[in-house]
Amino acid sequence: MNDGAMVLNQDILWPVVLIGLLLWAVFIWKEWSQRKEKRFWVKLVASFLAISALAMIILKPSTWQESTKGKGIIVTEGYLPAQLDSLKSIYKRIPTEEYTKGKTLTILKEADSLFVLGHGLATFDLWQLNHRSVAFLGGENITGWTVISIKDELVLGETLEVNAKYSHPRVGHWAVLADNSGNPLDSVLFEGVEEQLVTLSTNPKASGRFVYHLLEKNENGILSDEPIPVQVAKGGPLKILMVNTFPTFETKYLKNFLTERGHEVLARTQLTTDKYKFEYFNGATSPIYGFTADNLKDYDLLIIDTDSYVGLGKASKEAMEEVVASNGLGVFVQPNESLFRLAKSRSPFVFEQDFVTEVVLGAAAQSLQKYPYTFQESVRTQEIMVDSVKMAAYLPKEKGKVGTTLLQNTYQLVLDGDQTLYARIWTQILNGIAKEKTSEIKWQGITQTPRPDTPFEFELRTSLDNIDILTTEGANIPLLQNGLVPHKWTGTQYPRKTGWNQLKTSMDSLAPFSYYVYGQDELSSILKAETFQANYNKFGSQKTFADAVSMAEKELKSISPYWFYAVLLLCLGWLWLEPKLVQ
Repeated sequence: MNDGAMVLNQDILWPVVLIGLLLWAVFIWKEWSQRKEKRFWVKLVASFLAISALAMIILKPSTWQESTKGKGIIVTEGYLPAQLDSLKSIYKRIPTEEYTKGKTLTILKEADSLFVLGHGLATFDLWQLNHRSVAFLGGENITGWTVISIKDELVLGETLEVNAKYSHPRVGHWAVLADNSGNPLDSVLFEGVEEQLVTLSTNPKASGRFVYHLLEKNENGILSDEPIPVQVAKGGPLKILMVNTFPTFETKYLKNFLTERGHEVLARTQLTTDKYKFEYFNGATSPIYGFTADNLKDYDLLIIDTDSYVGLGKASKEAMEEVVASNGLGVFVQPNESLFRLAKSRSPFVFEQDFVTEVVLGAAAQSLQKYPYTFQESVRTQEIMVDSVKMAAYLPKEKGKVGTTLLQNTYQLVLDGDQTLYARIWTQILNGIAKEKTSEIKWQGITQTPRPDTPFEFELRTSLDNIDILTTEGANIPLLQNGLVPHKWTGTQYPRKTGWNQLKTSMDSLAPFSYYVYGQDELSSILKAETFQANYNKFGSQKTFADAVSMAEKELKSISPYWFYAVLLLCLGWLWLEPKLVQ
């Protein structure tokens, strides 16, 4: 079967056609005196066929034809030798090629039905097997860390939480989170399961760039060591407005915590109708009675109790919602029992009763009271976790957020002497809801696992023009502007060294961008797992070939020129012989 025809030398089609017509016209003019004889018309047809055959030899007509290639084997990292030997015993003289990253597979020229052995091709090479019939047979089991998930940018006071997955752990081994000096911070004992989820956590004590370590240990020492790079920002002071209908212990201790951390706090407590008590800390001076867009726009966070939130007048509520949407104000609603019973039309949140009134947090297993509710899961609800426990959530409102918590009486932690856990809880909750700080340039790394001497792709968003990006050595990196989003730029760097690397702008006032480059042997089991999963997603686990896929492979094959040569020689022979027969 074929799928239409075309000429390979498409670019010279019309010149060849015009020259052919010109040659035929010259021939007709030369033989025009014989037009009343029958042989004139025979020679006319013979000359046309000769010129057409000559044109076809030059243009090389071709047709799309189904491939008739055979089977082949691609051997990748992690293949099982016994599996390869078995295939070779079944398919005699089957072609085999060992895969090398970034190299074009030559076996594709002779095979279109392919066995892929091992963990598979790198994701950037999978395109080579498009429109091929592939039986992905897999390889040896991957042992080690297959997933390591962290939040790599923290604000001082937040918890570093490492969620990892280990494949085929050994009983009696330990997963240990250690600092850069090797001091253990948290640990989990491995169990005899096929795959184990591990959660480890610690609280950074200072701001800066750090490299923690995820270790696998046994009684003989360290068996594996994977770096955990983290950047901890000190975090600037927030401008906070606290509004309460009446004073509570929860508000008192939260206010003290915020002022001790250097935040600018204005606390308003209602005494009687239209009478308020104002307290100013760390620079706040101006009282606020009713909410307006002007008096709220400079605040980063509004902390308001449920009664005050429900009792807002129409004008104050509209002003608050306007500043949340347009200016990014964060609103934290301090809960009480009535918040969970509000009608959906009056509350931004939707709750479900779970009848759980206590949670356990912290390394010392501190019990803490909570309301017997949980957040109803939805696409818009963004959870805030503390020690892997859902403690708060917020709803995005254009540029801002509105959130609340399920916890109650957290001040009891301070009375019990656990100020560290108290600070960690409220730092994570309020940082998650407060107005996000804007900067003139926003960086983002695109390459997930940077390696030395391999391309690291990054993205930046800025409204600035003529911005220059420089490496630590001072080399300039060219940027590519997005045609649809003019303030979005992408660039590529080839880092030379492992560890922390940095990109900066030519403007000293803009913050640099730091990223971590992993060594070639680091995160190797994760790379294997990602490669295997990418191949599995593309080819599935089928052990045989899909005939439909293989038959869909077509090739452009030229029509043999010998047919045109034969026509040309026959026609030229006749034109040479015909005058001699007449004589």
